[in-house]
This record gives sequence, structure tokens and C-alpha cells, in this order.
Amino acid sequence: MDGDGVKRVRSTNQPGEVDRISHLPDCLIFKVLLSLPTKEVVKTSTLSTRWNHIWKHVPGLNLEYDDFSEHDSFVSFIDSFLSFNRDTRLHMFKLTYDYSEADEPEPSLVRRWLDTVSRMKVETLDVTDDSAESWELEMTPALYTCGSLVSLKLVGLTLPSPDLVSLPSLKDINLILVEFTDEWALEKFISQCPSLKNLCIERSFGDDIPMLRVRSQSLLTFIHIVDSHESFDDERILEIDAPMLKYLKLSDGRTAIFKLENTASLVGVHINTAFNLTSTRRFCPNDAQKRNMIQNFLLMISRVDNIVIASCTLEVIYEYSRYEQLPVFRNLSSLRVNLDGDVWEMLPVFLESCLNLTTLVLGSIQNHVKLGITVSPRRPRVLPSLKYVEIERPFKGDALEMQLVGYLLVNSQSLKKLTLSLDDSLKKERSVIFNELLLMPRLSSTCEVVVLSDDPYDITNESAYKFVL
Repeated sequence: MDGDGVKRVRSTNQPGEVDRISHLPDCLIFKVLLSLPTKEVVKTSTLSTRWNHIWKHVPGLNLEYDDFSEHDSFVSFIDSFLSFNRDTRLHMFKLTYDYSEADEPEPSLVRRWLDTVSRMKVETLDVTDDSAESWELEMTPALYTCGSLVSLKLVGLTLPSPDLVSLPSLKDINLILVEFTDEWALEKFISQCPSLKNLCIERSFGDDIPMLRVRSQSLLTFIHIVDSHESFDDERILEIDAPMLKYLKLSDGRTAIFKLENTASLVGVHINTAFNLTSTRRFCPNDAQKRNMIQNFLLMISRVDNIVIASCTLEVIYEYSRYEQLPVFRNLSSLRVNLDGDVWEMLPVFLESCLNLTTLVLGSIQNHVKLGITVSPRRPRVLPSLKYVEIERPFKGDALEMQLVGYLLVNSQSLKKLTLSLDDSLKKERSVIFNELLLMPRLSSTCEVVVLSDDPYDITNESAYKFVL
């Protein structure tokens, strides 16, 4: 024990051994400690005399209110840290709290800290209010002009409409359940970030912004998430104008209208939306605005190389194709379709518009919007370029699944490999499934069917076996 009552861990190196950590320069030690929560960083003070105060000089803070047993200790710790490092350029400030708790810090206190870290030229800012969407705290105006800021993450806060924005270094923005004081707040914010590369917005389905605009000359990645399983009658709009955009993800259960502009740079998209259509609010061919919007949307994403698409979007595309011709997805080489239930019969219509598709993965998804569309019988066309198919979702060998495999085998003239994994709870004997697969005709003479299965004789059910048919 040292004089302060803290048990220190002394070096236990044997003669001839080298204590490499203790000989590292402070800059490397700081880099390691910045990756740890502050409560863990403080514990390093017990390692040796050299480490006794080194944690105080780490240019970053990563704290949760729950790390402290008393409110005053929490406030005092942050105030002391910021005061001690007031002349230091702060690499990171990460704070998590919950305004729904009576003894949590007041919004004015958090705003004061945010003003302070802005003056300290913070580079990474991460502030989370874990309460049930209280939005008590508005982002302080000082952050809109923090020229050093590179990465910003806000959870459960309110974003006011700024009078002045100057964020020349900001590259990454992540806004989760953030409220906007008006429909222009985000557009003003984003448009004045000349270095912005990555933007993620996870919206509360109850926000009151009818139209969200994302306009950026530098944006490379945009993710827009609205998690809603309810039906809304309002026509919410999302406009995207980002000429450098390469990757777009839309997982959106509410937005009805998507307007995409300047998508020539787009390479990959992940689409999970029904455009606010439901089983009771179906696609209407007489709705010219909706039909034209879907037509333009599909045209804007038809140049990409990689697509991930959900069942609900596939249903909309199928219904749309009854009345309009789909654009040709000439550059598409890789497609993943996440299916919910047995809607694969809608898949051929989309596949036949992908003339150069080489890889198809069929995954699964749950709890998506079902439109209740009836599939009309049609004669499938040959898929000229498809080479690799993987059915990820557990394969039970039922009639519809067998029809899917049969369709792919008999219509894919360049197919080299089709891989599937048997479900643990099979209704059929494995030998019956293998025999049915062997008897299926194949358009490609070089195609092999690979079946992955747990060893039926291994009671631990942990080893996987591969069968090539």
C-alpha cells in the first residue's frame, strides 16, 4: 500500500526481461488510452508511479453518468478534467446520460460543457441522451462554428436551425432520434460542411418534418433510417442531391416520396422501403405522381454495381412492372435479396432486368410491410450471366423452396455454383432432398449444387458437412 491507501501493482519483470509498455512514449500511450472508457483509463493510475497522473493528460473523455454513484462527483470530475486540460486540444468528448432520471445533469450544464470543448478544439464529439426521446438539450451554437470538429454523433438531442455554420473539417455525422426545430435545420447544417463524407440519420417516426433535404457536394455515404411499423397517410418526402455519393442506404417505413438527383457516382444501394404503401393503400396506376416517382427512383439506381433489396421493395417493383417497363440495370453485378416468407415468385421480373448480374444472395428479413400482392403466372426468361447463387436462409426443402431452386437451375445458362444450407428442423429426410436436387434439370452443364448440412450422426450438432451434387 502507498500512502494514499491505493494498492499499486509493482513491476514483476524477471532479470533480463524488458518492460516495453513503460518505455513507450506518451503519445502512443495516449493513443491506446483514448480507445478506452475514462473509468478504465483512471484505473491505470495504479500500475506504477509513472502512470499515477498520466490519465489526466489523456486528451479525451469518455464518460457515462452511471459510472458515478453521486451527481456532484460526476459534475466535479468533468469540470476538473476540462479545467486541467483547458490549454489542450481535445481529441474526443463522449458523454452519455439520461434526462428522464431526476438527478441527471441539467441541459444548461451540458451546454456549458459543450461550449467549453468547442473552445478546446474538440475533434470527436459524441453526446447521448438515453431518455425516452425527451429532446431536452439543443445543440449549442458554438458547435456550429467549431472548425476542428471531424466527427459528430448526437442521440436524442434537438438540432436548431443555425444562423451561422462553419465546419470545414467535419467528415462524419451520425444523428440518431434527433429532432429538428424546423424543416430547414438539417439542410442548412449539411450544406455548410464542405468536407462531409459520411452521414447517417436515424429518425423518430413521430418527428414533424414533412420534407427532409440532403444537399452536399462532398458526401460519399448516406444512411437514412425510419423504423416504423405503423401506417401513415401523410406524404413525407426525402430529397437527396449529392453528386459524389457512392453508397446509399434507405431503411424507411414511412417516407412516401424519394427524389434522387445527380446520382452518377452511385455504386451501391441498400433499399428497404415500400414507399409508404400497405396492403390497404396499394399502388394505383392512375396515381401519376407516385408512378413517376418510382420510375425516376429506379432509373436513378439502375446504374449501380451492387444492390441489397428487401421483400417490400421487391413487391413494389413487381406491382409497378405490371404497368411500366423496368429500366435495365446494366451495371449490376451483385444482388442480395432479403426475403420475408415466400415471395420469391416476384424475383424473376427484377432479375430479368439485370443483364450482367453474376452473383445473387438470397437472405431473410422479418417484420417488413406486406402489400399482399398476387403473382401472375408468366414464362420466365433465361438469365444469361448469373454464375453464383447462395441461399442463406435455412433451407427446409418445401415445395416453394424447391421451385425457387428449380427456376434458378433451369434458367441460368452460365451458373457455376448454387449453395444452400439445410435447416436443422427438416420436414423431409436429407436423402429425399438430395435426390430431388439431383433430378432437377440444369441449363448450365458446369453447374454444381453445394449443400451445407450439420452431420446427422454428430449428437453435438456442431460439425458442418458439405455435399456437392
